[in-house]
Amino acid sequence: MSEEIVCDPAAEDGAEFADLLQARCPEMQVLTGAVGSTSSRERNHSEIQIVIPGERAVAEIVYRTPEGSVRRQAMSERQISIIPAGQPHQLLCARGTDLTVVRIASDLLKRIARESGMRAVEVVGQYGTFDPVIWHLGRAVRAELRRHRQLDGTYLQSVAVVLTRQLLSTYVTAVLPFESGGLPRFKLRRAIEYIHEHMAGDISFRDVAAHVRMSAYHFARMFRQSTGVSPHNYIVRCRMERAKALLAEARLPISDVAFEVGYKSQSHFTTCFGRVMGVTPGAFRAGG
Repeated sequence: MSEEIVCDPAAEDGAEFADLLQARCPEMQVLTGAVGSTSSRERNHSEIQIVIPGERAVAEIVYRTPEGSVRRQAMSERQISIIPAGQPHQLLCARGTDLTVVRIASDLLKRIARESGMRAVEVVGQYGTFDPVIWHLGRAVRAELRRHRQLDGTYLQSVAVVLTRQLLSTYVTAVLPFESGGLPRFKLRRAIEYIHEHMAGDISFRDVAAHVRMSAYHFARMFRQSTGVSPHNYIVRCRMERAKALLAEARLPISDVAFEVGYKSQSHFTTCFGRVMGVTPGAFRAGG
């Protein structure tokens, strides 16, 4: 991409936006505009960040895995990235790229999780993923901010709650104390990251167990104790969530969607999707 820069669009002073608009409530901040100045530092923030590129935007996010290796993921205008609090990252984009960044307080996530009966949660980073709910809501907030130049705090707080509930329903893993017999936090995090990064391939819970250097039996038992579901069911759930997003937004043929989420045949994917969702992929797309 031409004139590539490293930017931190959520800098406290908004200095890296050429044309910044921002709005905030106690538990969320929204920043939107065109990328302007440059930066070379790797960043991390105490808030959960959601990055939503604008029209015709092309960006790339660079992040570190729990093992310390560096990964790069491209983002198109139809994709988003969810960056957990404290996650080291850089955002690469062309000067003038339109971006919207939403920062959600970690305390809001913890509070709503407790109210929902979840004992503890951790956000699993998503880089260049499709999420119609977050994408459409982010674009709507951006449009309102650009139209009115400011936003009501009550409206922003309601948006913050909706976004947080979407994170809790799709992008977190419940973490129980190690004393309960579950996995240590670092191993659970490594396992979840591995599943999300490899679910398009032919992986099984045995592959995940090998990645965290555990026997398949003990891994499966401790993973269930930590999350409440078996590793196999968690992999299926992740694949179905990814499939729903692709069916809703990507306009891919269903056979390609099946391949993108790790199924070798459309018929097998259709059977699994119908078992989990109660409708066929075609019916889900038509109803969306």
